[in-house]
Amino acid sequence: MPAALVAAAVAVVSAVGPATSSGKTARTSSGTKLTIKGKPTSGGVASYALPIGDTFSWMLPLENQANYENYESNVESGMWRPLYVVGGAGSTGINYPMSIGKQPVYSHGNTVVTVKLNKGWKWSDGKPVTAADVRFFFELEAAAVKAGKYAPYVSGEMPKDIASVSYPNAYEFVIHLKRAYSPNWFTGNQLTWVYPLPAQAWDKTSASGKVGNYAATPAGAAKVFSFLYSQSEKLSTYSSNPLWKTVDGPWVIKSYDATTSHTVLSANRKYTGPGKPHLAGYQIYSFSSDTAELDAVRSGVVDFGYLPFSDAAQINSFKNQGYNVVPWTYFYNEAVEFGYTGPWKALVSQLYIRQALQHLVNQPLYIQRTLHGYGIPDYGIAPDYAGSNLVAPALRSNPYPYSVSAAKALLTSHGWAKGAKGIDVCKKPGNSAHECGAGIKKGAPLTIQLMYTTGVPSFQAQVEAFQTAAAQVGISLPLNGQTQNTMYSIAGVCPPGPCKWGIAAYNGYMWDFGQYQVLPGGQNQFGKGNYWAGGYNSPQADKLIAADHTSSSLKALYAAETYLTKNVASLFWPLPDYEIVLAKDNLGGWYPLSPYANYQVSRWYLTKP
Repeated sequence: MPAALVAAAVAVVSAVGPATSSGKTARTSSGTKLTIKGKPTSGGVASYALPIGDTFSWMLPLENQANYENYESNVESGMWRPLYVVGGAGSTGINYPMSIGKQPVYSHGNTVVTVKLNKGWKWSDGKPVTAADVRFFFELEAAAVKAGKYAPYVSGEMPKDIASVSYPNAYEFVIHLKRAYSPNWFTGNQLTWVYPLPAQAWDKTSASGKVGNYAATPAGAAKVFSFLYSQSEKLSTYSSNPLWKTVDGPWVIKSYDATTSHTVLSANRKYTGPGKPHLAGYQIYSFSSDTAELDAVRSGVVDFGYLPFSDAAQINSFKNQGYNVVPWTYFYNEAVEFGYTGPWKALVSQLYIRQALQHLVNQPLYIQRTLHGYGIPDYGIAPDYAGSNLVAPALRSNPYPYSVSAAKALLTSHGWAKGAKGIDVCKKPGNSAHECGAGIKKGAPLTIQLMYTTGVPSFQAQVEAFQTAAAQVGISLPLNGQTQNTMYSIAGVCPPGPCKWGIAAYNGYMWDFGQYQVLPGGQNQFGKGNYWAGGYNSPQADKLIAADHTSSSLKALYAAETYLTKNVASLFWPLPDYEIVLAKDNLGGWYPLSPYANYQVSRWYLTKP
């Protein structure tokens, strides 16, 4: 039977306002006035700034763990189009008109998936994009999973949920699943991983080697993947490596600075897909501080930047200087991870301690005082995004509202009492309902190291407020500030190794519900074998997540979301707007903004008087 359109079935009802128009004023859905001066032109180079600490530093569209970020896949998908593009101008779900794949058809009790490709897509070398390029992806994906270097994968998911794939003709492939899956889930959370890749240019095992059919065998695919992976690690060769010049998307790499991560892309003049770019190229800038980014905006280096939340009082000043200022609300998850393995595992493994800590996260205060109102509450795996049918009713209100007394009561009822320097110590060791819990010795202090991202005043203020609240109930949270990239290198290595931290708080954690995952069921973030939740494991969560994968009912999704919230799988933190956008008034096409924080540069254009 044909599957229902995922774009409709799982769409988030987003605020969609008018497209920016030249020489006129328009208003966003929230009433903000936009002004684009001048007439649209073709050509020119625009630029945007990434949030503090973020850098584009991975080319291969098979994400490794350290680079599994939305801002990486945004750039990659502009060069190599995914089988299914997600999101659009103010919309969520799958964007079929922009995709290489047509709507999949499910049959045989949802165990067989047939996908036909849209003809006409070509690589920049003139070769057609065909099912052979999809097969090449599946061959490399299997090798990446076996090597343990494929970030989207968790146990049991693609390719492990596929029994076989057949290729009836050049523009069709058929997936035979190991079991029946919900068409909404498999399309939105599995097929979105697929990137047709240029086998005619990439099926090789060395830079000097000839292109062959090596990936056709597992051993050969392992060698091809290892070669491509090693090339993606060589940042200094990004602009010169011929591998990265064979693209089917609207953009191709032009230059790259391995020291600053400054990236320049040019329009692919041989692009054959829909939505051809208006610009001749675009640039990406990275910054280590809010001050540096804002200076780049003021000096005109950056056309599309952002105003730090701590500088929100300057909004009118920038409007008067010719900038459009718009908050960018998005549909992601903001989480602060627990280290379930390592020195603090005994403490963070106790549900009542996690509940007490959640009671100390003052989301309304953080949003109003540190974000100046530019954010939304996040009470679980999905944020309280207005109008979304993907958010469980239980996640619309806080199950653990800010309460110092509630946090204190949880601790005292489990055998904790004030010790030296006001830090609680365990007075009743043991595993009963009114004792400290497994692995916690008598006299052990309630101290958990909190590693956090530095360089962002608004986030620093949130972390310090949280630390102060914790101290009121006897919880010591010694702070360990690190840059965002260092955070990834420290917190991003557990599992498989032990977590050498107790709590990891990234500025803008941003679990991405765009490419790779449309439905926020929690598998990749909190499921068995996950990489991003500090070793969290719950048989009950796994059971509910598995039910979500097979049921097309939203009730199954809601059940998984609700459990993960009540179980405090991570600390749920307010979701700041992605940016307070500062866009020059000669830049058009950027609004409506993507709920997936995709810059959608192909829609941009510059104007002239």
